[in-house]
This record gives sequence, structure tokens and C-alpha cells, in this order.
Amino acid sequence: MPGAEWARAWTQLVEIMWSAPVVIGYRTGQMLVGGWPPSARDRREYTRMWREKAEAFGQAYVAALTSPPQDVARMATKVVAPVHRRVVSNRRRLSRR
Repeated sequence: MPGAEWARAWTQLVEIMWSAPVVIGYRTGQMLVGGWPPSARDRREYTRMWREKAEAFGQAYVAALTSPPQDVARMATKVVAPVHRRVVSNRRRLSRR
């Protein structure tokens, strides 16, 4: 179906734009309330935060390099997918706390 890949890519981008501020707000709040030195739970969260970013953007980079340039919509979806998956899952996980 023409346009389906573009719709998927835009949907992913909108979910990222909606979810990222929630995740940033939660983590910033935890940093402000957590005190010094950070607890073991907070240190795990900070480590996870950095590791996830590096992995997601590394996977997006590989997807951008390995996707055929003829199908730009599919390439956009593949590039956005790793970041989308992590941001949305973090929003869900952190909102349960």
C-alpha cells in the first residue's frame, strides 16, 4: 500500500516526540530528588540510560548505512525504529513507578 511506510515513520516520530519529554522529566526529577551520592538503583538507571542511547543510535546508524537508498520511506522507518522502541519502552517502564 503506497504511503504506509511513510505513515509508520511519522507515527514513530510522533511517539518519540511525545514520549521523550516524559522520560527526560522523570529522569531529571529522579536526579534532583535522588540526592548525592546516587543510590544503587539510580546508578543502574543512569548506566542504562547511557547504554541504551549508544545502542539505539548505533543501530540507527547501521540501518542507515545498510538500507537501500531507493526506498527512502522504508529506510526512514528502519532508522527511527531502534530509537522509537527504546523511548516508548522507557516511557512505559518509568510511568509504572
